[in-house]
Amino acid sequence: MALRRGARAAVVIPVAFLLARFVIADAQALIFIVFGCFALLVMADFGGQRWPRSLAYLGAAIAGAIVVALGTLVSATAAGAAAAMLVVGFGLSLAAIFGGYVAIAQTGLLLAFVISVLLPAPASAISERVGGWMLAGLIATVGASFLWSRPVRDDLPSRAAAAVLAAATAVSDPSRAARADARAAVQAARKEYGATVRRPAGLSRRDRAYFEMFSELDQVIELIESPFQAPQAVVRPCTEEGKRLTAAVLDALRASAAVLNGGAAPDLHAVDEARRVHRAALDRWVADQLHAGRPAEGVIDGHDYDQTLRVVSYLAVGVGGNAVIAAGGRLDMAIQLPAVIPRRAGAGGVVLRVMRTLRAHLEPQSSVLHNSLRLAVGLAVSVFLARTLGFSHAFWVVLGTLQVLRTSALGTGRTTIQALAGSSLGVLVGGLFAALVGGNTLVMWVALPFTVFLAAYAATTVGFVLSQAAFSVNLIIVFNLISPAGWQVGLVRIEDVAVGAAVSVAAGVLLWPRGARQELARSVSSFYRATAAYLGAAFDMVLGLEGANDIDALRRRAVRARDRAGESLEGLLSERGTKHLEPQTASVLVTAGNEGMLAADALGVVANDLGYRASGCPDGATAIRMQVQTVLANLTSLAGRLDDDRRAAGVAGLVSTQALRAAALGCLGHGEEPAPGRSALALFIAGEWTQNLARLEANLEQPVSAAVSAARIPWWR
Repeated sequence: MALRRGARAAVVIPVAFLLARFVIADAQALIFIVFGCFALLVMADFGGQRWPRSLAYLGAAIAGAIVVALGTLVSATAAGAAAAMLVVGFGLSLAAIFGGYVAIAQTGLLLAFVISVLLPAPASAISERVGGWMLAGLIATVGASFLWSRPVRDDLPSRAAAAVLAAATAVSDPSRAARADARAAVQAARKEYGATVRRPAGLSRRDRAYFEMFSELDQVIELIESPFQAPQAVVRPCTEEGKRLTAAVLDALRASAAVLNGGAAPDLHAVDEARRVHRAALDRWVADQLHAGRPAEGVIDGHDYDQTLRVVSYLAVGVGGNAVIAAGGRLDMAIQLPAVIPRRAGAGGVVLRVMRTLRAHLEPQSSVLHNSLRLAVGLAVSVFLARTLGFSHAFWVVLGTLQVLRTSALGTGRTTIQALAGSSLGVLVGGLFAALVGGNTLVMWVALPFTVFLAAYAATTVGFVLSQAAFSVNLIIVFNLISPAGWQVGLVRIEDVAVGAAVSVAAGVLLWPRGARQELARSVSSFYRATAAYLGAAFDMVLGLEGANDIDALRRRAVRARDRAGESLEGLLSERGTKHLEPQTASVLVTAGNEGMLAADALGVVANDLGYRASGCPDGATAIRMQVQTVLANLTSLAGRLDDDRRAAGVAGLVSTQALRAAALGCLGHGEEPAPGRSALALFIAGEWTQNLARLEANLEQPVSAAVSAARIPWWR
């Protein structure tokens, strides 16, 4: 990939430079042709199949023409340029949340705007500038489409199918080796999914389906590793309906893998029907065991034993539905589908997901909002300083800010040193070359393709220092061909990069200096609070105690909080420098919130779809609600610790298994009428989830402590 990109740029950019220099011969167009090609071929470098990649280049060219025109209009004054940079920088940075080609185009479009506002020109120059940029866009599109454009093989469907098959194997054979293989397969699929950043991914329905499917597979594996069933269960259902449900789940998972590779869609109706039949059979089994004189506590343990299978079957429907959507198929909406499946198709669905994503990140606790503001402020200050102090190559100041600014003051400081070191090395090499060559432009033209190749190749394959050095050498060659100045142009490069880096450090220190560690702790805290509210409403439904809470609104709020936590996790994992929080520990924090949402989703299905509510046993419901309050209080306490609220209470208490069982057993004494029987089973189910969540919270003590300690580490360490 890097070799092809470098070779393509080494051919296209010099040709475009020659065309601009000797054919068009317009000073305004020259700059925008050269840097437009560099922005689109090196900074953007769209991937994927030829047709969508070509459309992406043309789309970026059109978007770039708009920002070039806007930048030229506001370039008259330093204050106007800085204000516009603040707005455009924030907008382009925030747009990266949509992923795919939008995120890839971000840096190239920022470069287009930076050049426009830092080279003041009247409105009459817009046509020449936009014309130069559009010509660069056409040249880049042709070059990217036909030069070393080996067809890209899409491995995501096959990787995802392998992950689903591995999960199915773990369900049928829950051995340690099978679980490890399943985790490795899901991780490989998720890594391949991450590579879709160079394809038209983002907020499309299919892209979202892949995202949700991998989350569901993680939860399936987690359930197999930590099942509901009590090991002391002596009497186990082992019904024929349970065996048929297991077979239906396995068939659905295997068919979900097949549909991703072009096969037939899974029969989700069969899983849904098997779940209902199994639920009725489990109810009969409980009644039969009690009538046979079995101890009620043993019957409760047996009921717990099948709970893992039921939750896995619920997740299997979600995996199957998302697999059908990811494969581009049509999903039958006749059955009750899990909430995680993106139902809205077409343009309406995309608009809906755009609005939800924007709402999720336009909130004070969003790390994406913080990073976008930090970048916008840093770029705006750089533009203002570069214009008011009269730097000869002012846009290098802003490029220095753009290249250096990171998610923490420490990360920015380290990158500043690397940027200056790389620029100095590049200036030394490029300046020596310019001094030796003198005014011989022929040698400069011969050297240009090689320096372009090095700059493009080094952008992603070598360290930051060497990539800065290669970029500096290339700039010295380019500017000596535009306006010969010898090695002195290199000194200007160091000076301007130093100013831009200083602005970056100041922005990093003044705006959220602890960076990704603190952002993660705060976003996970918000996630836990939203999940606790959603869980409380879901438990209330099963317990027959529901109030005025809008559970759908609470779920949407939890989803937004989950998305913000996921973005913070990605920011931490991609942050340069020393990580004071282990990636695995950070991932556990986010995964725990997902498991809490799964519990609330499942409880909603139990109450609304299956009709199990404990309204016939108000005393038992009140007793279990007290234990649920303990679980919710503990989850809120964990959120307070992550917020670094030193007033946050410790553990509110321990969940009493005896109290949960006593509530369910007490309900069994109401007789054999259908309503009390279903009420008792509702209490069984609520108690199972309460115990499972209590175990989850106990396992979070160490990860939360580690996250709190990491967030408290001073930014300079």
